[in-house]
Amino acid sequence: MKLLPACALGLVVAVAQQTPVFRTGVDLVALDVTVVDRDGRPVVGLTRQDFTVTLNGQPGVIRQLDYLTYGGPPPVEVTASGRETSNTAPAAGQASRGGRVVVLLIDDLSARAGEAQGLVAAAERMLATLDLGDLVGLTTTSGLGPAVSPTRDRAAVRAALRSRGVVGRRDDVTAPFVVTVAEALDFVQGFNLNGSSPNFIKRECSIVDTGPACPELVAASARRLASDTVHRSAMQLRAYAEVMMALRAAPAPRIVIALSTGVAPGAEGDYLGLAPVARAAAEAGVRFYALTEVADGADVSYVGARLLPPQDDRPYARRVENNLLTSGVQTVATAAGGEAWRVVGQADRFFRRVVAETSGVYQLGVEAAAGTLTSRFLDVRVSVKRPGVTVRANRHALAPAGGGAAIAPDAIDASLRTRIAQGGVAFGVPIALATAIRRAPAGTGDVELGVNVQMPAGVVAPLVAMFAVVDSAGKVTSAGRQPVPPAPAGEDYQLAFPIALDAGAYRLRFAVADALGNIGSVEQAVEARLVRFGRVSVSDVVTTWVGPDGRRRLLALETLPAEAGTLRAFLELYPDDPAAPGDLTVRLALVRAGSDAPLEEHAVTPRLDGPALSAGVDLGVGTLPPGSYLIRATVLEAGTVTGTVTTYVRKVGGGGARPF
Repeated sequence: MKLLPACALGLVVAVAQQTPVFRTGVDLVALDVTVVDRDGRPVVGLTRQDFTVTLNGQPGVIRQLDYLTYGGPPPVEVTASGRETSNTAPAAGQASRGGRVVVLLIDDLSARAGEAQGLVAAAERMLATLDLGDLVGLTTTSGLGPAVSPTRDRAAVRAALRSRGVVGRRDDVTAPFVVTVAEALDFVQGFNLNGSSPNFIKRECSIVDTGPACPELVAASARRLASDTVHRSAMQLRAYAEVMMALRAAPAPRIVIALSTGVAPGAEGDYLGLAPVARAAAEAGVRFYALTEVADGADVSYVGARLLPPQDDRPYARRVENNLLTSGVQTVATAAGGEAWRVVGQADRFFRRVVAETSGVYQLGVEAAAGTLTSRFLDVRVSVKRPGVTVRANRHALAPAGGGAAIAPDAIDASLRTRIAQGGVAFGVPIALATAIRRAPAGTGDVELGVNVQMPAGVVAPLVAMFAVVDSAGKVTSAGRQPVPPAPAGEDYQLAFPIALDAGAYRLRFAVADALGNIGSVEQAVEARLVRFGRVSVSDVVTTWVGPDGRRRLLALETLPAEAGTLRAFLELYPDDPAAPGDLTVRLALVRAGSDAPLEEHAVTPRLDGPALSAGVDLGVGTLPPGSYLIRATVLEAGTVTGTVTTYVRKVGGGGARPF
């Protein structure tokens, strides 16, 4: 991605760097907080007693407070009914402290050619509303469009906005069929693999009749679209994080306004791509906003059977797709502690709100409770005792300097317990987690949840992990502490353990701490039920890999390292009558994503393996080019297909498996 030139940012800092209002002590955490009324106008006159702050779930004490204004006219003071407002912000904070640094991030990867032009035009009109001291820059998520380092030269920014390089670069095509992102992602993630064709395949083949091969052609289009979406969303999130980090040395306040038509974070079933965005917002102290434009045709009312055939629900599918993508932008903004707005019509009012909101900032110095500063990134919650106001603050803050010493084990355990009790996501230690379902050993539960976790090699050992399984009523049904075994030199940390569960819906919470007390956590929904095909129940597809050293390793996640020579895939089957399993066959196939033709396929007769039947095969992957592949396990009973289980594998181009 083409970033704002570092040399230009350095020049801006040298010219416009501002002196902090206060310097935090060793135990003070610095927070920038914006409080606005219903119209987006900054609320002034708040005191320390009006704020409530928690750090990593523990209450903090506000020791210092100042109110800073930037650019434009002074904000309008808003007084809440029934509240005393005799205390005011320090007089020194009322004078404007100069301009803001605003970067327009045009998400051209999200838009097709011709889309989002209304957002770009409104951004150009916004330039005239900014203070003369504001610095404005521009870049694109693809890196192929224009880039302008933050400058007071409005003509340069205006020329970039009008440039032919500002054009949508999303070029995925499923013609002659209409397949949406939502339909494609559901399809490749297996939500429609129940032995019958998904609705969108039936719909398209009823509208575009291409003969007997139609279902296969539509399915191939869906797989291509899903693969394109996965790669595009990863590039978008990486660009968002890199632009924020490029602003670290710029003077505050730092503001990023993304212009987008949508993002699909979690396109591969997880939201790990949000972690760098949240960290970058905290580390760079960026205030993040996003405006999403409703795509052409996405908001058209459902036509119905009067004008279209009953099976033609393309307008509805487009609306579902648009809602998925625009809600994805809101998810990104939430992770960054910012705000996203869905724009129908002109976007000028939203730009005006951004300008107003960022003209006033409360700067807090918060003393953390004992034992709270156990990680570099702290979870932050800020509220204000005023009705009808909105509080904006980054969801994470940096611990003050001096917090890098080793933490006592008791303090680490206490922090982990607190993190598990809170649930949610923390980013102090990167975590990649995957689960697999199989039948539990007799007398322990209905199913066994295999938990596989990976942490990067650079994390400071030793590592300690805790987990909890919470049922739908919020009750913890299983919990434990797991030391993480040392990793071989240069390899990531791996942890695998089973959890026996009764059938049901749960949430798995997992947290890990390094030797410095940095904590990472994830939370994942778990459906603890076996899939049933005919007279048998089946497990998930489980995979292991073998490298040049001959050692077999569990493929904890879907990323297959470049040095893998063999991939073993196997499926467990549990017949209703173990004594008479019937005529069972499992076809195990390796398929390139976007293609239906297997690269390898084997018919395997399941063999007794303890209390279950097991069907497995070794697949040669040493010569496979990098890319995405599908492992497909098809169960047949007496020659008749009863169901299919799938899992995805990604082969990387070099450097081993790195999901981070």
